[in-house]
Amino acid sequence: MRRIILGLLSILFVFTVYYFFVRPFEYEIRFKSNTLPGDLIETIRIWNKSLERARILKVDSFSTVTQTVVVEQRTYTFLWNFRLHNDSVSQVRVQVSEEGNSLINKLLIPVREQPIERHSGELIRNFYTVLKEHLEITRVRIVGEVTMDSSFCICRSLETGQPEKAYGMMEDFPVLTSFIQEFGLVSKGAPVVRVTHWNHSNGTLKFDFCFPIIKQDTLPVFDSFFYTYVGGGKTLKAEYYGNYITSDRAWYELIHYANRNGFIMAGFPMEYFHNNPNLGLSEREWKADVYLPVK
Repeated sequence: MRRIILGLLSILFVFTVYYFFVRPFEYEIRFKSNTLPGDLIETIRIWNKSLERARILKVDSFSTVTQTVVVEQRTYTFLWNFRLHNDSVSQVRVQVSEEGNSLINKLLIPVREQPIERHSGELIRNFYTVLKEHLEITRVRIVGEVTMDSSFCICRSLETGQPEKAYGMMEDFPVLTSFIQEFGLVSKGAPVVRVTHWNHSNGTLKFDFCFPIIKQDTLPVFDSFFYTYVGGGKTLKAEYYGNYITSDRAWYELIHYANRNGFIMAGFPMEYFHNNPNLGLSEREWKADVYLPVK
């Protein structure tokens, strides 16, 4: 009997030391979502911009995001953890800690509700609503391996944050179309984004925004434009439907498909946009063909 009591006391001692002095968070929320970790991370980035006092501190590949949020003069750190449950479902764990109040929270949370629980619950419910609305209007269909033809294009190079890609396109769309009309160039196909550099962890992009045109013997030359061939070669293709702000959801689907089926990436994604958002079509019907070059 004495051994049993000592064993129980040892377990209680270890648990107490872990709970109060080792465990790096005071509160945890878990949920599942029918999308990939990459899409969740980009949705967090977009949602973070809607909060008054919030900042993304670190993105560790597709595993974790560290975020700080200030609510009613309380500073919370959210450590988002992602684990792929299967090919279409992710398990999300949000571990929350409060700067300067860790020990008090750990003492009082088992007794009565603390502000960290209320604030965290409200924030995560708000995020989940944003995520649900995003998933309701977006759809990705993997087509598979295709060989692309190249297109001769007029392009401008841009550098933006990943969520701001669509806004960069919107600003340059009238510039490129006006140039094409002014100099009598002939368009030949949908506008294209060719990503030339992508830092997922920083959420930054460099890309060329291009219009396919018929190549002519003489072409007008300006410093802000250049001509090049876009596309061509072996790729994986996906069809994306939804708001173009989140068309990078298809990038993550293609990367996941490539890894799962033994393809090796040979470049960054390319997107061909088939709809003009200014013409009043429902976001659910906006379509882009997305290609990932592979070996």
